[in-house]
Formats: sequence, C-alpha cells, structure tokens
Amino acid sequence: MPRQSQTDNVTKVCKCVKWKVCAHPWYLDYQRDQIRYRDNLDKLIGRHAVDFTAAKDEARRAILAKLEGRDPKGLIPDDDPTVAELLAGYDHDKPRQDRYQIKNIIKVELSSPVGLRAFGSWRMSAVTPDTLKQFRRGRPLVAGNRDLGLLRAAFNWAVLGGLVPRSPFRIGDVSAVKLLREEPRTRRLHPGEYERMMQAAYSLTHLITAALETGARKGELLSLQWHQVRFTPRAELFLPAAKTKAKRDRRVPLSSVLQAVLMRRQTDPAGDTLPPDAYVFGDEIGRPRLDIKTAWRLTLKRAEITDLHFHDLRREAGSRWMDAGIPLATIQRWLGHANISQTSTYLGASLGGDEQDMQAYETKMGRLTPLTQIDVSARSDAPEGERTDNESREKTEQNPIVH
Repeated sequence: MPRQSQTDNVTKVCKCVKWKVCAHPWYLDYQRDQIRYRDNLDKLIGRHAVDFTAAKDEARRAILAKLEGRDPKGLIPDDDPTVAELLAGYDHDKPRQDRYQIKNIIKVELSSPVGLRAFGSWRMSAVTPDTLKQFRRGRPLVAGNRDLGLLRAAFNWAVLGGLVPRSPFRIGDVSAVKLLREEPRTRRLHPGEYERMMQAAYSLTHLITAALETGARKGELLSLQWHQVRFTPRAELFLPAAKTKAKRDRRVPLSSVLQAVLMRRQTDPAGDTLPPDAYVFGDEIGRPRLDIKTAWRLTLKRAEITDLHFHDLRREAGSRWMDAGIPLATIQRWLGHANISQTSTYLGASLGGDEQDMQAYETKMGRLTPLTQIDVSARSDAPEGERTDNESREKTEQNPIVH
C-alpha cells in the first residue's frame, strides 16, 4: 500500500488490495517539526469518510485543527455546513443535558426551490429571515420560541467562530426575527379534579403525590434514586446539580404524606430494601421508568380532565405553599428558581384569603380591634336581632357620635 505523500497524508493499516474503497478506518500520515501524526482519522473526526477523496479533505481539515489546537470534530471557516451540522457542532462545544430540540428542528420540512426539504439539510448560507419565519409558522408557539432561541444561539456561535459572516436573525443592527410573546400558563387543579385524578392514576399515584408535595419536575422525579432520599438528620430530597434544570444543587423537605409514600416504596416484592442506586419511582425492583406520557394521558382520560399538563402539578404545589403562608423566598428555594420574580409570576395563588390578609394588616396597623375566638363564637351564636344590636353598640363605642 502506498505510504508516500502522494496519498495526501491519508493511509490505512489494512492489507486490502482496494484499500481506497474498503471499510477499514483511515489514518493520518503527516509529519511536521519532527512530530509524526498517525492518528485514527475516523476517531478524530467522529465519522468515516466515504471514499479516498473525502478522506483527503477530512485529513486536511484534521491536520489544520490539530495545528491550531482545535477539536478536529468541529467546523472550520472554509465549511458551509448544514443546519444539522451547525447544531451538532454547537451542541458539542456547548453541551446541555436538557437540550432536546435538535432532533425536532432538523426534521421540520420547509419549502425550497426544489420542493419540501428537511430543515437539517439546508446549508447555513441558504438560511434567510424568511426561512426562519416559515420555520416558525410550522411550529407551536412555545416550541417554536424554544427552537428559534436555540437556532439564534447556534448562529451567534457560528458568527463568533468565523463559520458564517452573518446571522439570519439580524439585518445589520436590526433584529429581523423576533420571538413571539407567550402568555404565561396559570392552570391549577379545579375543585374535584384531585380526587378524580388520584382514583384514576393507578401506577402514577405515588408519582403524582410526590409532584404535589415537592414541586419537583417530572424528570427530577423519574431520575430520583434512593441515595438522594434522606430521612435523618432531617427529612429531605437532595437534587444534585446534574439532575436539575438550573444546574444547581437543591434540597426539598419531605412532608409527612410523602414520607409515608416513600416508606412503602423502599422495599421490593420480596421485602428486601432497595439499593441506593435504585430508582425511587421506577418499577417494583427499582429499574428506571423512562417516560409516563401514555400513562398520564390515560389517567386524564379516565378522570375526565382536560388541558392539564404534568408540569402544572409543580405550579399547583407552589401555589398551595403560597396559599398556606409560606414565604415566597422559601418557595423560590424549594422550586429551584433563579430569582424571586420568576417564582411570583410562575405561581397562580388562590385569592380566597385576600379579605383575611387585609383584616390582619389593618389590625396590625391599629385600625381594627382584634377579635378573640370567644368574640367570634358569641357573635355567631347570638340571635339575629341581638347580634345586630351588639354590632351597633360596638361601632358606637369605637366611633362615638359627637353632638
């Protein structure tokens, strides 16, 4: 097999006669400043070049990246990558555990001069503001905003890296594509829905209870393992940064209701205690449960409940805490929000206690005389006429008429 420079720094270590078209991996064959590069090219770039010509191009790119101290898997300014390659490069450089949109973005089909094409196959240079507006029309409001937010960040990353001269989100200094306004969701449980839901929940009963008692996200609960549950010295759930959306450690106290649920789930069918790495809300032997989409949909169907997302249980939990008088700063910490303004706009607290709150405020300011429980009982037990006379007498004593 030829190993000279006429192979343009590409070689193979196999003994195949037709080595240029066989499936064995390509290798670099390059030397500079007494340093010999004989790396596996397939591993360097993360894929297998389909033929000898493509391998030579990939070898040139990999050598240039190594000399410049960059990752050979990344894109270079000479490329005109597709949207799929752009997003893959951005995700590789700035990974996030909860980034799920890429597979959805690249599958969306858009009109092009040659007909419908998957957005992932579009070249970056061909993407215009009109392309992005067409993309947004084909996506739901919230999902479209999330997708465009990711695309905007990826294009900005590409501009800073010299991969493209401009971002289609801007024309000069003017924003050409803006995210649409989202109305905040305020759905809470209506009267009677909790009882119907719990009767119809079946295998989701304990998971729903945990969501309402902790305000944790679905993913945080499904990934919860027994070593994160602590009963002493204080009862709490520990959510490490790697399992939270905000990427910060969080602790949530356990209510007595949830403690009872967890005690029942600690053992397998044989009566043995589940190991620390078992999943709390997995199956009977602690194996993880990947998703509950179907089970949740069937639960709502049996309970005859509409327009309720599992995430709404998180808002319900926080709103119940607020209704019970727990300080907003504490609720923020339990929910894991970045700031207290996010918590205040997120919650939909009930308004039933407004009158009592105002009375408590005026009593504290000295505007009202606080009523004892005896006063309240006597007033409620007195006959109608007598109660009216007593109330009139109290008003006269508090506000005497001056002649």
